[in-house]
Amino acid sequence: MTSPSPRRPWRALSAAAIALGLLAVPAVPASAASDSAPTVSGALAAGIEAASAELRSSFVLPVIPDTQFYSRYSASQFYPKYDTNPFEVQTDWIVENQDELNIPFAVHVGDVVDQEWVTGEWDAAAKAMKGLTDGGVPYSVVPGNHDVANQGARSSEANSWQYLQRFDAAKMAAQGGDTFVGSYQNGLSTAYIFEAEGHRWMSLALAWNASVDTFTWAQGILDAHPGIPVVLSSHAIINIALDQTSPADWGWGEELWDALIRKNDQIILTVNGHFHGATMRERTNDFGNTVYQVLTDYQMAADGGNGIMSLFEFDLTNDRIDVETVSPWVTVKDKQSLTANDAPVLDGTWQSFSMPIDFESRFGYEPAVATQGDLSERAKEIVSEGWDGTGVGETWAAAGSADDYIAVDGTVAHWRFGSVDEGIVDESTVIPDIAGGSPMYRNAIENTDAPEELDDVQVSHENVPFYSADRGAVCFSDVYRNASGPDNLSYITTEYGAPATFADLDSTSGYTLETFLQVDEEWTEAANRWSAAITRGGAREWMGINDGSDPGAGASWLGISSLREYQWSAGDTSSSNSYTLWSGEIMPGSWHHVAIVNDPAADTVIMYVDGVPVLRNASNVGGMLAADIMPWIIGTSTWNTEADHGWFGCVGETRVVDHALASSEFLYQRVSLDVAVTTDLATVRAHDSVVSSLAGTGHAGASVTVSVDGAVAGSAVVSADGSWTAELSTPIAGSGSHTVSVVQSLGSRSGSVFEGVLVIGEAPSPWVPDVADLSPSLEGLVSVDPSRFAPGSSVVVTLPAGFSGQTVYGFLFSSPVALGSAVVASDAVTLTVPSSVAFGDHQLALYAADGTVIGWDAVEVFDPSVVSVPGDGGSGSGGIGAGGTDAAGDPLATTGLDGAWMLLWVAGAAGVVALGITLVLRKRKA
Repeated sequence: MTSPSPRRPWRALSAAAIALGLLAVPAVPASAASDSAPTVSGALAAGIEAASAELRSSFVLPVIPDTQFYSRYSASQFYPKYDTNPFEVQTDWIVENQDELNIPFAVHVGDVVDQEWVTGEWDAAAKAMKGLTDGGVPYSVVPGNHDVANQGARSSEANSWQYLQRFDAAKMAAQGGDTFVGSYQNGLSTAYIFEAEGHRWMSLALAWNASVDTFTWAQGILDAHPGIPVVLSSHAIINIALDQTSPADWGWGEELWDALIRKNDQIILTVNGHFHGATMRERTNDFGNTVYQVLTDYQMAADGGNGIMSLFEFDLTNDRIDVETVSPWVTVKDKQSLTANDAPVLDGTWQSFSMPIDFESRFGYEPAVATQGDLSERAKEIVSEGWDGTGVGETWAAAGSADDYIAVDGTVAHWRFGSVDEGIVDESTVIPDIAGGSPMYRNAIENTDAPEELDDVQVSHENVPFYSADRGAVCFSDVYRNASGPDNLSYITTEYGAPATFADLDSTSGYTLETFLQVDEEWTEAANRWSAAITRGGAREWMGINDGSDPGAGASWLGISSLREYQWSAGDTSSSNSYTLWSGEIMPGSWHHVAIVNDPAADTVIMYVDGVPVLRNASNVGGMLAADIMPWIIGTSTWNTEADHGWFGCVGETRVVDHALASSEFLYQRVSLDVAVTTDLATVRAHDSVVSSLAGTGHAGASVTVSVDGAVAGSAVVSADGSWTAELSTPIAGSGSHTVSVVQSLGSRSGSVFEGVLVIGEAPSPWVPDVADLSPSLEGLVSVDPSRFAPGSSVVVTLPAGFSGQTVYGFLFSSPVALGSAVVASDAVTLTVPSSVAFGDHQLALYAADGTVIGWDAVEVFDPSVVSVPGDGGSGSGGIGAGGTDAAGDPLATTGLDGAWMLLWVAGAAGVVALGITLVLRKRKA
């Protein structure tokens, strides 16, 4: 499998090159210019050459994935709050930026609506797509499985009558205009040829589960238009593997590959949605050429997809297709609705990458005259306008050990499977409750009514969600409904009267239930609908829960619907009315973290799937009405206290808490492994000092490793009270600076390294630097170059004359952070800033050996992950530094303007030149 090749930001590099080129060439006196012909000065020529090098022949093809939830909740949720919806924001953005991004066409990969029988959803979808037509952007669209009446049937007009009310052949021909080539089954499948960069390109859009005769029609289209590169779209072509990164086969997609794709060298790219996530696969067709297959679907993100779409930049100049993933919706959202996962630009795996393709050798397509810059980078700039950085996304890390999760007070029960022997669960197996005394067991199969086998319940240590700290799951197999008699199912349960069965989770306290769930890949609606993974026992009718639909159901349950939606149902402890939450469609085989959070302060009950709140939640309800003594059950729903419909799949660790948790406390979060050192590193110790141990604080149970001057010198385990002491194998002694590095680990995962300096001085008595030492009269007596630097950088500090050969000591304030000692040479010393120093404004002071302040200078420590400054003194990079120095650290010549502003002016001038060239060249397109 090809790994994603990250996209690189070219525009900033090119702008820097322009600026450097202009600065590097001195102005030419007017008398030196030739009178015989107009010439361009060296500086301007360099700018033009750099600008020209940035230009390219390319266009952008937007791909809109599953919009079903935008359509479904347009009227009920989006319009009341925003007077628009993410679907419309996507199509409006495409129209608004079609000229700047050179967008000739757009592609929608299906699941236009969620419920094909609901007219209002189709109205919302048609309105959004009409925005493209009104804006002059032709498009292709296909029905997805949610857009047809029978998802299991091959494509037909009768099965898609609602879709065809809005997107039939006549309407597709009208909106496509000159690009429209033909259609099949009255518009279920369509073909278009659009022009871009002087060449023709085809969009071939095939319906969900397209029939075999559709393949014959498509072949006829290809035969009639040979030699044109084709982007083939359909709702489901490739799948995504359980790791949520790798591609996987999909039955109909393999049929399509064999029947059409591999036999036609024109097809260079396929795009599809349906399966939640993003991935890419390279395949080789019968001609030995590469076909790229890209999956993009974000319907399980916030707001039913968060307005996320993919942009494919076809770059003829550089022989590649660049892919970027953006959301114009995020900057529209209410600030209070933003989460850590919100960002206008996504750059995770298979979200920002390049696919090489030689258009000229394969199709004879030479680049047109280069008229635009990096369109992908420009798109990211545009979509990020107005974004202040809130919601930087969160990266889930694999746990380092079973204890690498956030333990919380108020945990009612926490069932885990990693410590249970792998294999069959029988009546002697104990599923531990690590928080209390409510373990689970399996009833002896001879004592149950269900026709189950012993091996139908097994613990797996392999099939587990990577973001759970517990490396185990319980899996239920051979689960299905029977037409008569009990269903085939199995389950595990607490004992009646176990402590967790008395948990009083009412509307004043709130609660959190979280678990990890996986629906089996063989799950079917007929055999496995309306089953539960977790149930709190009892029967609603005799418990007093008002539920006319499910009077015999358990007190509460988390299960799956006939449409493969997670469903949580419970009884409000104040009104006794039942309430229900629903997720979107769940893909079989994928693990999900599911949390149900009742927050009494907000008066809400919200379902989170992988940390993202679903759209269908409940307000003005709370609590979990229950009957004491009745058990908690994993593996089945119940009816009148008897096992009813079994869970076909696996369940990971499961936790019940007696209050609302924040998402930062969910089970997929990791404990902080940042370590602190409490040993005094601020004091300059007496010359005869010996330090034999270091101490600090950390996470109980974690291991701490201490290194001194680059060599491992000791280790410790953090005690229950959070403290640690590491005895050093070789004590620290002797005057000088000693670098101390400390890292904390929990199993295989380590935290960031703490770095400090322990200083043993030359004086017979210790002394302590103090910010009060830094009087205004001493400011500027030493100077720091650069004055703005990242942690870990080296800086040069210049002193007044008279200190040559003496040892001096550096500190950062306000709280003193030792930078170590150095011997003065040529009226300067070089000090290295510890990597653990805090960002922000500081004062860097130098002290003499007796503790007398020599002088101080104001400095700034910046975060290199937020801003990059070439030539910062520690990066070793070339270019011109923001601190007013060049790559060698020498000051820039000034002409009354700050050096950084001068760069901006010069780069801006070069940009004007490039823009002028671009505008002239682009006139051909008018």
